Amino acid sequence: MSKKKNRPHGHYCKICGEYKANEKFSGKGHAAHICKACSRLSTAEKADAMDINRMMSFPMRRLSDGEKKWLQAKMHDKSPEVADTAREIYNICFPYAERNAMKKQLVINTLSFEIHTEVYNGYGDMEMVDRCFTIDRKRRVLIMTDFHADRGEQSVILEGREMSKLLRYIVHTLEIFMWEQDYVLISDKDDFLIDLLPEYRFEIEDLEGDTKDTIDEPEGSPTWRVQVEYSNHTEQDTYGYTDYLPERPEELYFSLMEYFEPEDEVI
Repeated sequence: MSKKKNRPHGHYCKICGEYKANEKFSGKGHAAHICKACSRLSTAEKADAMDINRMMSFPMRRLSDGEKKWLQAKMHDKSPEVADTAREIYNICFPYAERNAMKKQLVINTLSFEIHTEVYNGYGDMEMVDRCFTIDRKRRVLIMTDFHADRGEQSVILEGREMSKLLRYIVHTLEIFMWEQDYVLISDKDDFLIDLLPEYRFEIEDLEGDTKDTIDEPEGSPTWRVQVEYSNHTEQDTYGYTDYLPERPEELYFSLMEYFEPEDEVI
């Protein structure tokens, strides 16, 4: 014998989205799939409840293009409750939407990237790096300053397309504008907090159960720092104290070093 599918007991209300006992529905309400409690709501309240009920199922599945457009429209609904719910659900369904929207608006004018820590070289060995890179989009120049080399400063001129490609890579691929959120600014002794979400950085419990009001900034100079000025006049200043470069700052370092590495001699 085939097994019967388990179905919720009672009758479904399309307004609140709940299954209720049959006595919770009137005759007309049973046919309309509206319980007695929801039937007392105004027309606007019913519409809002139906919208929210529909949205609550969205995170459980992939949305069609039509559903995505409908959800985006509800983010600007006249009802604050509907609009807030729509924004919350949209961020759950599309967690990178906010980042992708920011990428389209950000163009780097100038960038300064300092490194004062150990980095793996091309041979897999650790070497001490004490360098600073600066980029000026308008002048189309990339400068590297090595504070421990005889030839302290080197510069290259990048053509317009090459400069645009580099700056787009820094924003769109490395997402430099999110580094302050992605990398907690702490010292090595606090590595157990490295994955702490930004909103909890200033309210954390230590191992003894006491709550800290703030995280003390480590003493000494940062081991890496990036300062950016964007074309929309916003500025960014992000730095860290760890004894290594995080993943994306390290990628930026090696990408910029490629412009100054000597080309292999042709035999």
